[in-house]
Amino acid sequence: MDMHQRRKCCQFSLILSQVHLQVDDNNWRETKFPDLATKFNFLTSCISQLNRDIPSSQLTYLTCIEDVYKYYTTPVQRPKYIELRPQSLPLNVKIVMQSIKKPLNQT
Repeated sequence: MDMHQRRKCCQFSLILSQVHLQVDDNNWRETKFPDLATKFNFLTSCISQLNRDIPSSQLTYLTCIEDVYKYYTTPVQRPKYIELRPQSLPLNVKIVMQSIKKPLNQT
């Protein structure tokens, strides 16, 4: 376990104690959320303390603490617009490399 994962584990244990979720010390990652309110409180704490939002498309797949842990330990890869291939862009999107500036007095 590297330093980043250790830090996440410590943060998760702190969040678990704040949410008052009953977990087994040995198998804390396998703990499932007993109800939606507990899941909401846990995910809200994760979002605020780990400074990373969870898209609504992922909420269905987060059924236990292990799923949430994997989500937060997976690095975020954001492609630069310049690296996108024209084939991967929608037809109505075009990337212009030079900025187009209009004079301020033009209406």
